[in-house]
Amino acid sequence: MKLRRFFSVLGLKLLGGAISFGVLLFVFLTVIGYRHFKKVFENQYNLTTMEFAYIAASYIDGDMIDDYVNSQYKDQAWHDIYAKLNEVVNVADLQALMVSVPDTARYNLQEYVFHCVNARLADKVRVFSLGEPEMLTNLDRRTLVNMKKLMLLGRAYTEYTYTNEDGDRKSMFFGSSSGHATTAIPIRDSYNNVVAMLSVEKSMDEVLALQKDYQATIFFAGLIISLVFIILYGVSLWYSVIRPVSVITQETEFFAQNNKLSGLIKKIRNHDEMGSLAHSIETMSEDINNYITKLTSVTAEKERISTELNVATKIQADMLPKTYPAYPERSDFDLSASMDPAKEVGGDLYDYMLLDDDHLMMVVGDVSGKGVPAALFMVVAKTLLASHSIQRLSPAEIFSATNDQLCKGNESGLFVTCWLGILTFSTGELRFVNAGHPYPVLYHDGEFSYVKTKPNFVLGGMEGLPYTEHSITMKKGDRLLVYTDGVTEATDANEELFGEDRLLAAMPGTEKLSAPETLVEVRKKIDAFVGEAEQFDDITLLDFIWK
Repeated sequence: MKLRRFFSVLGLKLLGGAISFGVLLFVFLTVIGYRHFKKVFENQYNLTTMEFAYIAASYIDGDMIDDYVNSQYKDQAWHDIYAKLNEVVNVADLQALMVSVPDTARYNLQEYVFHCVNARLADKVRVFSLGEPEMLTNLDRRTLVNMKKLMLLGRAYTEYTYTNEDGDRKSMFFGSSSGHATTAIPIRDSYNNVVAMLSVEKSMDEVLALQKDYQATIFFAGLIISLVFIILYGVSLWYSVIRPVSVITQETEFFAQNNKLSGLIKKIRNHDEMGSLAHSIETMSEDINNYITKLTSVTAEKERISTELNVATKIQADMLPKTYPAYPERSDFDLSASMDPAKEVGGDLYDYMLLDDDHLMMVVGDVSGKGVPAALFMVVAKTLLASHSIQRLSPAEIFSATNDQLCKGNESGLFVTCWLGILTFSTGELRFVNAGHPYPVLYHDGEFSYVKTKPNFVLGGMEGLPYTEHSITMKKGDRLLVYTDGVTEATDANEELFGEDRLLAAMPGTEKLSAPETLVEVRKKIDAFVGEAEQFDDITLLDFIWK
């Protein structure tokens, strides 16, 4: 049914196009033939009437025109000329021959010098006498312009007038039942001045009679040519377009339902674009089946990897401390941290632990790269930092030992930016080391500011490096926010960074919030800035409050 419906639509469209083109071809042939016929016979009549007009003009003395018009006296010379002009009219079978002097002011009046009418029309047409005026009415613009050019410039002209059975003038040759050609030439005196115009009229009725036979001939010839074209074009369309497209459509529907071809497409043996399309569909069906097979395998593998990544995400999350409050038995400080990976697993790390009742270790790090390699490197780095911290080493010693161990076998070239600090509650001293990490934000004496020190080289970059230890003194009411560069390098849709200034500006107002509430508030400010832009880096925050 779909194929039948498709064929009918396509067939009707193509057949309609062929018929339309055939009709246009028929009209074109008819109009071109008609115009050629009209041009040939009008040219012939132009030559004929012009020849008779000049023969008649040879009998007229231009110097006598004014005398005849003014005196209206018909002497023997006038009668001799009149006889010769009548002879030209009857021998050439003209309808009329006139010599007249137009009113050169308005061209709406003419006075006759000679007016000769064919003998067979003598009872039907009025003959004007010498000097008798005729009021010219209903002159079209073309005739008026031609008369002016003839009298002023001496230009001869020929006009063709066609009428229908009711006697109405027609502007087109086609459809006329009667017509005549009118040729006018100038009559000049001995000084070469135009003094009158000579006009001859010749009937074109015999041509119009031939026109009907011609029209019938050109009509049937054009009709036959158009029908032959439509039939041949339709057959060509069927074998070159409609049938191949129908087969291709049927095969694609069969492939959509069965994931294979029925073999019908092999019947298309066209050596053109249709043949190429059929061959391409065969190739495409094979490629699609191969792709489906590979896609099934890849999908299964992707699901397996996705499952493993979910497990890895959970394992990584479980490795980071997330219990709140971190130390329920301690009410003198508040501590909370969060890590949002850009991918399934991240390369950021954070950790904190009470080394004893008087010492708290806090660390935040960022592994270069993303994904699984960074996550594995993060696990190693976090483990080493925790292990060395438990040994009661100083921050500088913890970094030195960790750096040396990370450098061993680090063929992938990964490294860690890291900030680690140990706070002594009894003295308020915070000793810390910064290995290429962003500066923490400190709230002290009612102001937020960055703890800026010259950072050391990253961990895992080069073995045997020393690390410089710094210290500041904190007191109760102070706060410390440690973060990774995923915060300051968060980017909006315009490729603009969140930056240190916006982070510092986001902190006022968090003075009375708890550690988790502070993390949520900062993250809101980051998300509001980023908008719909994608997160490209892990975002880790650790907030410490000394109550």
